[in-house]
Amino acid sequence: MKQVVCAAFLRNGKILLARRAPGEHLAGFWELPGGKVEADETLAQALSRELLEELGVKARVGAELTRSIYHYERGSVELIALTTEFDGEVGHLSVHDAVQWCSRGALANLPIAPADIPLLDSILA
Repeated sequence: MKQVVCAAFLRNGKILLARRAPGEHLAGFWELPGGKVEADETLAQALSRELLEELGVKARVGAELTRSIYHYERGSVELIALTTEFDGEVGHLSVHDAVQWCSRGALANLPIAPADIPLLDSILA
C-alpha cells in the first residue's frame, strides 16, 4: 500500500485545497496538496519535498492530524494529513491548475477527491 502525505494548511478557519489539472489523475477534483512518500523519507520530508515541487512552497511541517485508507480501482493508498504552515503565496503549480482557501461550508460546492473527504471531515470537525 502506498503512503501519501497531505498538507493541512489552516488559516482563519479556512483550509487550502488544490484542483488537479486536466490530464492528471482525478482532473478537476479538489484535494489536500501532497504526494507519495519515497522509501528513504520521513513523512515530513516527503511532504516538504512534494509541496516545493508541486506548489513552490517552503513549508513548515508539523504533527500528524489524521490518516485514512482509501481503495481506488488501481490500488489502495494510506493518506496521512500533517499540520503545515507557510508564509507568503503559492509560487507555482505543476500538477494542479488552481488553489483556493476554503471554509467548511464552501466544500459542499466543490468536487472533492473521494480519498480526501474523510481527512477533511476529521480536520475540520
